[in-house]
Amino acid sequence: MEYHEYSATQEIIVQIKEVAKARGLNAAQVKEIVDTTGCVLSDTVYYRIFKKDSEKNDSFNYEHTLRPILQALVPYHGDDAVAKARSDAFMAVSKYKDEKIEELKQQKEAMREQFEKRCKEYETRMAFLRDQIEKKDDRMDRKDDIIEKLLEQVLTCSHCPVEKEK
Repeated sequence: MEYHEYSATQEIIVQIKEVAKARGLNAAQVKEIVDTTGCVLSDTVYYRIFKKDSEKNDSFNYEHTLRPILQALVPYHGDDAVAKARSDAFMAVSKYKDEKIEELKQQKEAMREQFEKRCKEYETRMAFLRDQIEKKDDRMDRKDDIIEKLLEQVLTCSHCPVEKEK
């Protein structure tokens, strides 16, 4: 048997095929077994999985297509070839889930980094805006002081025709 480096999904397909072959099942018989579990998949799914070189296809959805087939095929006990195929199938599932967990961890880390970056940007922006507000407040205070001084000069000026309060 020739060795190939498969993705987890591709490995699961290989294992499904090997379990079915070890048990002497064709696609229609596998479909019947899966149907008895209450999970109904289209004939197309079985055709795509059991066709030649389907393990090269990485587009299968684990949760909705591959897992129901594995759950239906793997629980059967049989000779050593079937037990090994079952074990290999579980290992493939485990590998797939480990890859998904790792992907999710990486996504979580990337999202955390983006969140922290945004927080720093917002903090920087907030500091800038606070500084601008403080500068404008200072300017307004200076203008108020100037207006008060000018008003005081006008009111105290002896030349100005402004009537003084009594």
